[in-house]
Amino acid sequence: MPDQERASKKLWDSAAWRDAGFFLHYLRPHFGVFIPALIALAITGGLTVFFIKELTALAGEGLGGATGPEWMARLEEKCWTLVAIVAAQAFIAFWRILLFAKASEGALAALRKDTFSKIIRLPMGILNARRVGELASRLANDVEAMRETLVVTIPMLIRHTVMLSICLVLILQMSVKLSLFMVGTIPVVIVLIAIFGTRIRKLTRKAQDNLAATQVVVDESLQSIVSVKAFRNEAFEIARYEKNLGEYLRTVIRAAAPRASFIAFIIFAFSLALILVTWFAMRMLEHHEIGRDELTQFAGLSGMIAASFMQFPELITQLQRALGATERVRELLKDETEPTDASPTPEKRFHGEIEMRGISFAYPTRPDVTVLRDFNLSAKAGQRIALVGPSGSGKSTSISLLFRFYDPTSGEILIDGQPIKDFSLTTLRRNLALVPQEVLLFGGSIRENIAYGRPGASEDEIIAAAMKANAHEYISKLPEGYDTIVGDRGTQLSGGQRQRLAIARAILADPAILILDEATSSLDAESERLVQDALDKLMENRTSIIIAHRLSTVRRCDQILAMSGGAVLERGTHDELINKPGGLYSSLAKLQLE
Repeated sequence: MPDQERASKKLWDSAAWRDAGFFLHYLRPHFGVFIPALIALAITGGLTVFFIKELTALAGEGLGGATGPEWMARLEEKCWTLVAIVAAQAFIAFWRILLFAKASEGALAALRKDTFSKIIRLPMGILNARRVGELASRLANDVEAMRETLVVTIPMLIRHTVMLSICLVLILQMSVKLSLFMVGTIPVVIVLIAIFGTRIRKLTRKAQDNLAATQVVVDESLQSIVSVKAFRNEAFEIARYEKNLGEYLRTVIRAAAPRASFIAFIIFAFSLALILVTWFAMRMLEHHEIGRDELTQFAGLSGMIAASFMQFPELITQLQRALGATERVRELLKDETEPTDASPTPEKRFHGEIEMRGISFAYPTRPDVTVLRDFNLSAKAGQRIALVGPSGSGKSTSISLLFRFYDPTSGEILIDGQPIKDFSLTTLRRNLALVPQEVLLFGGSIRENIAYGRPGASEDEIIAAAMKANAHEYISKLPEGYDTIVGDRGTQLSGGQRQRLAIARAILADPAILILDEATSSLDAESERLVQDALDKLMENRTSIIIAHRLSTVRRCDQILAMSGGAVLERGTHDELINKPGGLYSSLAKLQLE
C-alpha cells in the first residue's frame, strides 16, 4: 500500500499534472462557458460518429443489393436524416468554437495580466539579472504557445478522444473478437507516446529558451538603434540574431527528429494493423462470423478510430511544446516580487529629513564587490545635498538604496527618523521623484508623459507644471501642442526638451524629496540655463539630493559629499572643500573651474 501511495503521489506531482492544474486555475473562472463548450464538443464528436455509422450502414445496404421503391424511399429518408445530422453538427460546432474562444481567451488574458504584473513588480535585482527580450518573450511567445494549446490542441484532443471512445463501444457491440484483435495495438502506442513525449518536451523547452534569446537581440538592437547605426553595426546585429536563430533552428530540428520518428512509426503501425485487421475480417466473413452489413459499418468506424489515432502524435507534440512554455511561465510567476502594501493607507507626506547610517552594499549579482562601504548621509528638511566624485564611486547606488530598489547589506536608512522599511513602497516612492540624466519618455503624447508623475491630473495642473518647468512655451509652438506624440523613448524631442518634460513630471508629482541625477550634464548652454532655472523652482522647499559631475551646479548646496571607491572622503560646503589643499573636491574643481 505505501508503494502504491508513493507511485500515486509521484504521478500527481509530475510536470504534466502541475501544468494541467496551472491551466485549470485560469480556466476555473470561465467554467460557466468552458464546460458547455466541452459538452458541445462531445456532442459534435458523437454526431460525427453517428453520421459515419449511418452513412456506412446505408452504403452496406446498397452494396448488399437492396433495390426497389421501398429501398428508394428509405434512401431518401436516410439522406434527410444525414442532412439533419450535419446541420445540427454545424450549428453546435459554431457555438462550441465561440464558447471555447471566449473561455480560453479570457483565461489567457488573465494569465497575460498576471505575467506582466509579475514582471513589472519584480525587484530590481532580478530585473537587472534578466534581459528585457527574455522577459518579453515569456509574455509573447510562451503565452502564445499556450493559447494555441487551449484554443486548438486541447479541443481537438477531447474531440478525438470522444469519437474514439464511442467508436470502440460500437465496434465491440458488432464483433468482440474482431474489436479485440484491432485494439491490441493501442497499448504499444500509449507506451510510445510516453517515451517520445518526454524527449520532445525537453527539446521544445530548450527551443523556447533559444527563441527568447533571439527576442533579446531584437529588443536590444531596436532600443539602441542610434548606437547601432552610428557605429554601422547593422551587419553585426544581423549576425548576432542569425547566430541565436541558428541555435533555435537546430533545436527545433532536433525536436523534429523524435516527432518524425514517432509519426512515421504510427503510420507504419496503423497501416500494418489495418492490413492484419482486414485479413482477419475477411476470414471471419468467410466463416460467417460477421455479416456483410456489419463489416461495412465496422470498416467505417475502424477508419475513424485510425484517423483519430493518427491525429494523436501531432496533437501530443503540440501539447508538449505548450507544456515546455508553461514551465517557463510558471517559473516566472514563482519569482518573488517587491513587497506589496498590506492594506490601503492614507498617503503620508514626508518632512524630508534623511539619515543614512553606516551603509554598506554589494549587488546580488556581484556579492564579492563592495559598492558602498560605511556610507553616511544626513540631510535636514529642505536642504540641498550634493554627491560628487568619479564614475563608479557609488553615487547612483546610494540613490537606488533610498528608493529601496535594493536593501543595504548593512546599515540603516531613515526618513523623518523612521526606518524606510517601516513605510510601504507606495508611501516611500510617492514622496520621492527622480530627474535622471538620460530621460526615456514613453511613446505616447506630451500630455501623457507629464501626467505620468500623477495619473489623473487635470489639464490645468499639467499645463501649470509645464510652465514651471519652462516647457509650456515650446510645447505650445508644436502643431499638436500637448497632444504631440514624442516617439519611441522620446526621440522626436531634443535632450533639453525631454529634460524639461521630466522636470514637469516631477513638479506634478510634488515630492517631498527630489533626486537629480546629472540632470544638466548633457545639455548645451541655452538648454542648461532653462533646465537649471526649472530645477531651481522645483527644489524650492524640498529636500534635494544632487548627483553631479559639473561642480558649477553644486556651489550653492548646503552640503557636498565627495566620494571615491564607495566611501565618502570629504564633506562640507563648496567654500570649505575648495580650500582644502590636496583634497578630492579641490582636485576636481581645479580640473573644471579654473
